[in-house]
Amino acid sequence: MKSIGGLFERLCDPAHLDEAVTRATRGKRRRPDVAWLLFCRESEVARLARQLRTLTWHPGGFDLIRVRDPKPRVIARASIEDRVVHTALVQLIEPVFVRSLTDDTFACRRGMGTHRAVLRLLELVRRHPFALHLDIRSYFPSIDLALLRGLIERRVRDPRFMEVIDRILRSGAGLHDAPSVRRYARIDPDWPPPGRGLPIGSLTSQLFAAHVYLSGLDHFVKRELHVPGYVRYVDDLFLFGPRRGELRGWRTAVARWLEDERGLRLKCPEARVLSCGGHLNALGHRITRRGIEPLPRAFKRLKARVAKACVPGGAGRKRVDVARSMASSVGGILFG
Repeated sequence: MKSIGGLFERLCDPAHLDEAVTRATRGKRRRPDVAWLLFCRESEVARLARQLRTLTWHPGGFDLIRVRDPKPRVIARASIEDRVVHTALVQLIEPVFVRSLTDDTFACRRGMGTHRAVLRLLELVRRHPFALHLDIRSYFPSIDLALLRGLIERRVRDPRFMEVIDRILRSGAGLHDAPSVRRYARIDPDWPPPGRGLPIGSLTSQLFAAHVYLSGLDHFVKRELHVPGYVRYVDDLFLFGPRRGELRGWRTAVARWLEDERGLRLKCPEARVLSCGGHLNALGHRITRRGIEPLPRAFKRLKARVAKACVPGGAGRKRVDVARSMASSVGGILFG
């Protein structure tokens, strides 16, 4: 397994941070905090570069936002300055981890995404007689940060760069420990243990959760279990095979691997094996051998987004190109 060094100097490069500003503020220029950052762009980039180089940069706190899309979740929003650092960091280490991914994971990857995952699921539903859908219980709140750090350190041999990562990990630890957060997000009081977890909504969390923490599971499923059909989208796992008993055995093996290697648990340890002659609900779509159609909630979400964009005082007031912003959702509905 190859590791990489020399990342810290590249992280502190003002040119790299300036590019991160462009990426982090894309589509958000009218927000007051983003507008102020862009107004003071040169001085802010110089300040961030100086703080990172001297290791005096510390992430601020998170604003917790409660949403129901499609289920209750608590989203953690970092400051725009922290998001610039997150973006700069992800741009450097994402290629390191993407190289080791299998072709079966679709989330947060350029050229992949939900539509590609759904099309792959359609192909597997038509090819195999049985399917199994597994979901990890409270995935983001359950991630063991010490274990995650060890996985990152295997690939990054740069102590100062790892110090920046440590500060980012510590800033999000325990966000899901508050009783009010657990009640709203429907997190059981007995699991996960306190002190764990990544903040949902952070760019670094997407990278660590989708590409780092579970990449070993993908290789286990393909190389040791020899599952003929497999798709992972963050913590949603889909396994396909020729016999029900074989899928039940894989379910047990996956549950054991998650518990032993990552300290995670399945949401439904006795998840039912499905016949591919019926339907598979996955990633907001109902998939059958005849084709794909969006679930009813997809129409509701699209309708809500259009209303928000067009009503006075909403996104329409900011001259957002509604047609362009809705193109992905509409395409998903139409191709179904």
